[in-house]
Amino acid sequence: MRRRLFSLCIGACVVAMAACGIPAGGTSDPVAGGGVSSAPPVQSESGSDGGSEEKAASVTIYVGTDGEYAEFPVEYTGERLETGQVPVTEVLSAMAKITGWNLDLADQIYSGKGGITVTFADTCTLLTTDVSEEGNQSETAQRDQLVLDSVKKTLQCWAVDPDLGDPDSVAVWFCGPDGGDLVLAGTGITLSSTEPYTKFPSA
Repeated sequence: MRRRLFSLCIGACVVAMAACGIPAGGTSDPVAGGGVSSAPPVQSESGSDGGSEEKAASVTIYVGTDGEYAEFPVEYTGERLETGQVPVTEVLSAMAKITGWNLDLADQIYSGKGGITVTFADTCTLLTTDVSEEGNQSETAQRDQLVLDSVKKTLQCWAVDPDLGDPDSVAVWFCGPDGGDLVLAGTGITLSSTEPYTKFPSA
């Protein structure tokens, strides 16, 4: 069942990418409003003395669970952080466009030596699920695990390039809208806001 859910989600992601103008492995126009696209790197010249060329930043969105992830590379042409990284909110914006998940935040994402803290808004997919519409609690829990595992993996690889270090060394905390524990609407499962997310708990 879990593998089936994963396969269905990946299929849906590919369809969503096509609908949003982010075809897998192809090129397209920039995604409206997000500043993220899979278009070729944008080169711009500044000054008449030869100028300089600047390529778009690339970021990879990971969708999956239990160590099995599909990778969706996209490119970003907006403003970057001083480190040269794509702003983390833009990374989640790209994931939302690809997957169709609502990943609204109640607060900014905090990142530093201690890790990354994500505070979801009450409008996000994890907190608005109606089990009667989505199916039974088991399927809802699997969907929630897919969302959380995907967000965690994507943010870890955003923080630490897999080619240069160990993304798993980055701890990720998930919080509810008030900054406290994250209580998943469809199952009632509670994720502690004081402990890093390591494994999705059983219902």
